[in-house]
Amino acid sequence: MNTIQTHKVSAGEQFLLSHIQSIISYATTDHTFAAHLASVASTVRTSFARTTEISCSVYTTPFNQLDAVSSTQWIIQTLQSHPEYKIAAGHLAHWAQNYESPKDVVLGIVGLAVIGPTLGIVSTKKKKKRKSQLVIEQSYFATLSKQDLVQLTTRLTQKVIAQEVTMAGGNVYNLHPDSAAWCIEEAQNKIYTDSAEHLVSLVRTVQTEHLSHSIEKDAQGNTVAVVISPSVNDSLVEESQAHSV
Repeated sequence: MNTIQTHKVSAGEQFLLSHIQSIISYATTDHTFAAHLASVASTVRTSFARTTEISCSVYTTPFNQLDAVSSTQWIIQTLQSHPEYKIAAGHLAHWAQNYESPKDVVLGIVGLAVIGPTLGIVSTKKKKKRKSQLVIEQSYFATLSKQDLVQLTTRLTQKVIAQEVTMAGGNVYNLHPDSAAWCIEEAQNKIYTDSAEHLVSLVRTVQTEHLSHSIEKDAQGNTVAVVISPSVNDSLVEESQAHSV
C-alpha cells in the first residue's frame, strides 16, 4: 500500500487501510459481494472524506467470497473499536457512497453475520488455513541444526504476530482473521529456502507493499531469513522461486 502523504496514520490504521482496499479490489470481481459490502460500509460513521487514492497488494486480496466476508467482518469490527481510524473509515464510506450496483444483482445473501447489517455467504467450502511463511537463505539454512531451525522459526513467527497484536490493541481476537486463526486454532508454518539474491528481492516486495513480516539478519547485516504473516496470501512465496523444505 502506498503511504498517504496528506495525513499521518498509525501503523495499525495503515495495515487496515491496505486490507480495506483489498476487499474493494475483490468486490470489482464479485458483484454480489460488492452490493452487500456497500450496504455494510454505508453504515460506517465518519466525518472524514477520502482525499487520496490508495493502492493494495495482490497478496492481501481475498481468494473468494468466504475470504472476503471474513475480512469484511474483521474490518468493520476494527473500525468500531478504533473510532480514531477516521481515514480508514472515510475511505470505506466514500467507496460505498459512490458504489453503483449492477441492475442484475439480487440482494439477500444470508449465512455469516457481520457486525451491523447482515452480510453472509452460503458456501460448502471451508476457509483455507493460512500459514506463516519462512524463507531462509540457502547457505545460512545449511548451517542450521534442527534445534536452530526450530528456534529461528519460533522467534520470527512470534515476532511478526506480536507486531500485529500490538496494532490490534493487544487483543488476539482483533487480529486479521487469518492471523487470529493461526494463533487460536492451529499454528502452521511453511519453510522455504532461496538464494540470497531472490531473498533480497522478496524482502523488497514485502516492504514496498507494506506486507506484515519480520526479518532476521546475520552479524554482517545481511538478510538471512524472512517470515511472512498468515495475513498475506500463500501465493507470494508459492509463486516465487523459493524451494519448500
